[in-house]
Amino acid sequence: MKISYNWLKEFINLELTPEETAEKLTLIGLEVDELVSFGSKLEGVIVGEVLEVNEHPNADRLRLCNVDLGDETVQIVCGAPNVAAGQKVPVATVGSSLPTDNDELFTIKKAKLRGEESNGMICSETELNLGDDHSGIMILDSTLKTGTPLHEAVDLYQDTIIDIEITPNRPDATSHVGVARDLAAALDLELCRPFKTDFTDSKPLEEIKIEIESPEKCPRYVGKMVKGVEIGESPAWLKNRLEALGLRPVNNVVDVTNYVLMEMGQPLHAFDADTIKGDKIIVKDFDNKVEFETLDHVKRKCSAGTLFICDAEEPVAIAGIMGGVDSEVSEKTTNVLIESACFDPGTIRKTAKEQTLQTDASYRFERGVDPQLQRIAAERAAELIADVAGGTVIDACTDMQPVEVEQKEITLRKSYVNRLLGTGFQIDEIVEILDGLEFEVADRNDETVTYSIPTFRPDLTREVDLIEETGRLYDYNKIRAPKHSKFTSPEPLTDWEKLVSGAKETTKGLLFREIYSNSLMPEKDAKLLGDLDSMIHTLNPISKDMTTLRPSLLYGFLKSVAYNINRKETQLRFFEVGNVFEKAEKGTHQPGIKEETHILFGLAGFKSIEHWKTEAKHYDIFDLKAPVRSFLQKLGIAQSLSTKTDENGVLIYSFGDIEVGKLSVVPENLLNNYDIELPAFAAEFSLTQIQKVRLQIDEQKYEAVSKFPSFEFDFAVIVDSSVKAGALLKTIRQTAGKSLKELDIFDVFEGKSLGENKKSLAFRLSFLNKNKTLTIKDVEPIINKVLKVLEKRYSAKLRS
Repeated sequence: MKISYNWLKEFINLELTPEETAEKLTLIGLEVDELVSFGSKLEGVIVGEVLEVNEHPNADRLRLCNVDLGDETVQIVCGAPNVAAGQKVPVATVGSSLPTDNDELFTIKKAKLRGEESNGMICSETELNLGDDHSGIMILDSTLKTGTPLHEAVDLYQDTIIDIEITPNRPDATSHVGVARDLAAALDLELCRPFKTDFTDSKPLEEIKIEIESPEKCPRYVGKMVKGVEIGESPAWLKNRLEALGLRPVNNVVDVTNYVLMEMGQPLHAFDADTIKGDKIIVKDFDNKVEFETLDHVKRKCSAGTLFICDAEEPVAIAGIMGGVDSEVSEKTTNVLIESACFDPGTIRKTAKEQTLQTDASYRFERGVDPQLQRIAAERAAELIADVAGGTVIDACTDMQPVEVEQKEITLRKSYVNRLLGTGFQIDEIVEILDGLEFEVADRNDETVTYSIPTFRPDLTREVDLIEETGRLYDYNKIRAPKHSKFTSPEPLTDWEKLVSGAKETTKGLLFREIYSNSLMPEKDAKLLGDLDSMIHTLNPISKDMTTLRPSLLYGFLKSVAYNINRKETQLRFFEVGNVFEKAEKGTHQPGIKEETHILFGLAGFKSIEHWKTEAKHYDIFDLKAPVRSFLQKLGIAQSLSTKTDENGVLIYSFGDIEVGKLSVVPENLLNNYDIELPAFAAEFSLTQIQKVRLQIDEQKYEAVSKFPSFEFDFAVIVDSSVKAGALLKTIRQTAGKSLKELDIFDVFEGKSLGENKKSLAFRLSFLNKNKTLTIKDVEPIINKVLKVLEKRYSAKLRS
């Protein structure tokens, strides 16, 4: 945001230098990026008087001029047709430098032109960059004193431009008034406004009817007219102001709208009122795509929902961004309609991104303009247009405000201010510090003050925001460091924070290393993870690698595996905690978007590397199932989950109807996509769903350690190779009863001795009774019952 130092001084009695002003602005939170000088003093260019003009002996179009420079008389060769004796003219003396078209400097030297000596240069307006007249030399006022520096003799516009980095939460600082307000508050100066801010109610315009069909996107629209204008070049003061800020002057009407924009921060648009069909303005959006040609002569395809300013027949402007070619102000314009509106920031931001078009107007609308500023800006612009372009301001003004904005109230506690800032302010001192920000005091006592927050400060929503305002205006450098530091207790973690933190710590304890990956991924990779129609896609991706919000953490895991394998790392145990996204009728945070936090465990490569004692061994699925079970046990939900295997061999963990997670071998097509030639395994669980499960499970109850020892019993059964070990474990748990405390598989064997397509699984069962020591007589009936059920369901035979 470029701010003119000269312009600031019109709002406040500023005695600081530009450098001091920049330092103060940075201290109060408006960080200055750089200072740039505008205009030139044209050092070495002085007022000279032409004493005599003679013909050049060797050139018909050149003249020999004797010029009085005040302290000497020199000969200068000049080719201008209008040079004459007795004129006062600007002379660039030897050694001076003049600006060129490419912003470089041209140094004047002694020279011989066609054999005649020339000691300087008599200049035109163009050569001095003071105008466009290059037909002849610039003729100065005859009363000027010879030898006077030109910048003293002629009022040359000079300024210092302060370039400020405006944060998105400070829309009020995108104008000279807003910056001046902050400076005035910090320096305890009075803020002066060169325009009216209060207006009596007036009747609506008769010439143009205004309607708002999309009030949620346009909460206010003001229309003001100026009739009988004469379009032409703007006066020098107006052009100088705009050029200093990097804006190109267009004509006197358009320049005024840009001037008010920079002055107040309210974007305006000037329509040629006679081109508005049906004498009607309608603010609305469309259900279909619309093609529209903007002022830059680009035909733009606007998606459904884009907000337009329309006349009775067609769109005439993309709301808040740019007008159309058919209604722009031209040299034929005589009647001007001034638009001053307030638009929904999200709507403007979406359209600007879609069209890759950011204008000075959209820059401000995206941040949010003051909804109380529209009438003030429209009246200000109408007054200035009448001054610089003639015409008559119509008294009537249409002010449509279908959505009223309520001012927020925030109560500020003296004790809280002093505790956070380390100060000892009284309420009166706090009120005095904040007085310049134009906050209205709604209520106050010795301990608190309640402020009604003006609408131009949407960033102020909490008490701590006002404390920050107090600190920055008082100057943090003036707050002394405390002699003693207080130990403060951190806020206790929420249940959700405990879950996420505990999940990470548990996984690290299981020897997994944490990775981080981008939540955006390429569409070509996303389609390998599921249905693209169910995924969330960005409208204007930064690159082709960031088009789709990830539906799973698997993408980041595989990218990390490929990266490490390419660098000869082949023993990989990774985990990641992050959010995943998909379309849903009932969104979690935003309509239509379901967002959950997931944790992914992944193994890839070798469990053990080749050694002279041992052979290399790949990870297998059991190397992942064991830590996953430990993880679920640590979270207290392992015993409450059921598992099943789908047709693709994916192991699904569920709690009733709630799917908690999945564990599987990474499919070959995914490995090939990332050029991974080693086996990989992944388990992904929803921490969001785990939290729901934990809320439904009874609280854990701690019990005293049993006084009696456990009784262990081992047996092995032979079953068909197709029988899943998980199914056997589930059946044993259901049959053995409450005295079974632990159950594990400690051996799996397949061989010819068992028969074709057979395998042996050995189980270790641990029984415990709190009231007595168990013996074989207590356990044997349970084992016999288990074996009968296994034989009946799975044709299992006890292995001797």
